[in-house]
Amino acid sequence: MKLLFGTGNDFKYNLMKERLKCFKNIEIITPKMLDINIYINEDGKTPVENAIKKAKAYYEVTKLPTIAEDSGLYIDKFRDEDQPGLFVKRINGNEDVSDDEILNHYINKLNEYGGSSLASYHTGVCLIDEDGNIFSTTILETKFLLTSKVYKTKIENGGILELISYDINANKYFGERTEEDKIKHYEKLDNEYRKLVKKYILKK
Repeated sequence: MKLLFGTGNDFKYNLMKERLKCFKNIEIITPKMLDINIYINEDGKTPVENAIKKAKAYYEVTKLPTIAEDSGLYIDKFRDEDQPGLFVKRINGNEDVSDDEILNHYINKLNEYGGSSLASYHTGVCLIDEDGNIFSTTILETKFLLTSKVYKTKIENGGILELISYDINANKYFGERTEEDKIKHYEKLDNEYRKLVKKYILKK
């Protein structure tokens, strides 16, 4: 069975392939592999709204079982007006900002809230089966600590916020983690995806 993953991001595609490799009868493909290039206006107010928009758009074109996702960052101590949500890299309404500006914004904002806060990514997921039935949900990923104390070295492969992200279970900054630490941190997310695919795509 071919399962279309509605993304143009090769990094996310490789993560999904690894996550679902336990299903030997599923082949993960992307729109790019089918020479599909469509514009989707991701103007939803929540991650799951955007995931639904993406999944529907790709299913309408291909009629293939489809999965799509979107995510937002939510910080426990932040007031609603300060939540990054879907716009992690938008600072004061401006998306044309450097990594240093993004990092300094979050450091300054965290200092307003005492210097640190638990946080988590909320991942909206939408699945559409071969008959066009739609299922969607939001997965709350494992919490971690955002801190205004910057990790001592820069990260080669990772987002700028990983410099201030601390894995509370491994007791390490994200940049210090081993592959085993990472697997454990994302275990909840991976398991939720597998359950969804098993139930709504494979119907088991």
